[in-house]
Amino acid sequence: MASHTPLAMLIATWAITATTPLWAADTPDASAAKPPLTYDAVSDTKYYPKPALPQLGPAGTIIKDPTFGCPVLRVTDEKTDNSDSLVTPAGSEQNPWNTDSTLFCVMSAGQRNIPFRFDPKTMTATRIKDLPYVPGIMGVAPFSYHDKDICWGKIAGRNAIVQYNFSTGKSEEILDVAKITGLEVKGMHAFTISANDMLCLTFGSESQDKDPYCLVYDPKTQTHHLYDTKAGKIDGKDVPGLGFLQHSSHINPSGRYVELFAGGGGGAQRGVVFWDIEKGAVYDMKNKASGHMVQGYGEVINQADTWYRREISAQGVTRPEPLTTHPPGERYFAYDGHISWNNTRPDLKPPVVLSTYHIEERGDPKMAWGDEILAIATDGSQKVWRFCHHRSIYHAPAKPGEKPTRPTNFWDCPRGNVSQDGLFYMFTSNWQESLGKDSRDRFRTDVFIVKLEQKKD
Repeated sequence: MASHTPLAMLIATWAITATTPLWAADTPDASAAKPPLTYDAVSDTKYYPKPALPQLGPAGTIIKDPTFGCPVLRVTDEKTDNSDSLVTPAGSEQNPWNTDSTLFCVMSAGQRNIPFRFDPKTMTATRIKDLPYVPGIMGVAPFSYHDKDICWGKIAGRNAIVQYNFSTGKSEEILDVAKITGLEVKGMHAFTISANDMLCLTFGSESQDKDPYCLVYDPKTQTHHLYDTKAGKIDGKDVPGLGFLQHSSHINPSGRYVELFAGGGGGAQRGVVFWDIEKGAVYDMKNKASGHMVQGYGEVINQADTWYRREISAQGVTRPEPLTTHPPGERYFAYDGHISWNNTRPDLKPPVVLSTYHIEERGDPKMAWGDEILAIATDGSQKVWRFCHHRSIYHAPAKPGEKPTRPTNFWDCPRGNVSQDGLFYMFTSNWQESLGKDSRDRFRTDVFIVKLEQKKD
């Protein structure tokens, strides 16, 4: 158990001493191809009824989406991991793709990472010989944004972060949280990295929604910042507002801002706040702040009743700008959307890519953009590109006093992650509950990849 070092005695070690701002360091690989700003895909608001469910072959099979024409690869099947479900990361902010889309990881039900080699030209995904799992890492394993062979992750059974190198097959411990902070850790939860390799994680409690600490660590200088959200202190100094416990945190690509979601278990519920590391300030995001969201370079996009963009600043987070106009048909405020922006760049505004689904399964949504994988322009043009129906069915938990009609499984929601080059989107689907059952007697899920263009005949 870590020692309980008094907070005041740790302030000096918490202060980052680097003279160059962290967010002025490495950005995504300059040699990598720039992501597209537009797509050759269906772009309209017409309602297309879902056709019959396409029949799947085994892992490695490519089908053509019958509505939008894009190729969809089935990456996994029941033989991939002992009949268990295979999934993408729980959050679409995560980056399971390497810089040039030649490596990615899917996750087993046990949260182990299964690596695949990928040929972007042929959409061929293959297991890596003698490497069934990324060794030593449990939970998500985000890739570097500038080194194609590096990923990171939490060490199984320890409160520490490790870096794994696919070219050498070696792991290196980067961060021991208790040793760095002098605090009792108990558990680590949300973990993300920036484009300049800043590590960010929530920790302190045995379970999610009760974490009091958010740590940002720079491996290059071995220095860090710490936000004690329960006590309302950043690097030991008081910040305005009531304290709260954390559900999760995500660092933005520049490494300057951290998005924090309030959790339960005590303290005031603040919803979403942004921690500006440079200024040591916290900004409350209140209006139009619902739904999942994703950060770019100094901006954030979320889904409330439509998709909104806003700058991350004291005033900017209060000024949401809609990216789309609502299409005809049923209001989709009841839809959720997992938004991914791993293709963003400091000098470009590429589209965000996302999946939508109804939180209370209703079959065919009878409206444009429902139960689909989309790209949404972030340049103000209000363009929306449509790639495929994801074919996953999600059943929301029963309301208080109601008996559930079908089992609820979080992993059925079609979360997805866009590749860094903006050409592919990897997502989870139970294929309308047609993939059989897993070891827990739940409908299996598999991982699929859709190419983000309209396939030419």
